[in-house]
Amino acid sequence: MKQKKGLIILIFILLALIVVYFGMRSMNARKQEKQEEKEKAEIIQVINVKNPKEIAYSADDGSSMAFVKEDGTWYLKDDKETVLRQTAIQSIADQVSDIQAEREIKDPDSIESYGLDTPLYTITVTDEDGTAQNIYIGDGAGSDYYMTTGDKEKVYTVSYFLINALEFDKDTLVDTSEETEAEE
Repeated sequence: MKQKKGLIILIFILLALIVVYFGMRSMNARKQEKQEEKEKAEIIQVINVKNPKEIAYSADDGSSMAFVKEDGTWYLKDDKETVLRQTAIQSIADQVSDIQAEREIKDPDSIESYGLDTPLYTITVTDEDGTAQNIYIGDGAGSDYYMTTGDKEKVYTVSYFLINALEFDKDTLVDTSEETEAEE
């Protein structure tokens, strides 16, 4: 009789532990969902071009380039004969067509105080419908940079990753693998 009682108590304890386990698991899942919703609500989406077809870029040092996408392949706008490293151009396109700000500057000063009157970089991203969005990158703000868009009404800070994507020249974008194969 004592053994039956002990077994019944152990079964109840096991069932209680199972209930506690699934309750904690459910509670953690809800907590995780709330955290993800909070993070999603904090995202400041500034630019979101789904299918960029053209990217024009100019820097304060006078350098500039323009790329156009035709039939799924990126070309230099003024030189379609030069073969480009598609992964490099697509990486640039991904960075400039989907920009999320670190923060928005509330009640910004004049754009001059952020270096946006003479920006370090000016980028124009055009989608497949021909709608162009202008992006202006100004002075550094710690590890971030100040940024505004076409209307220059709002000022944001964006990650230095965007600036890193813009540090290239034509030589680093040219695909030399075909030239090497042709020489052999």
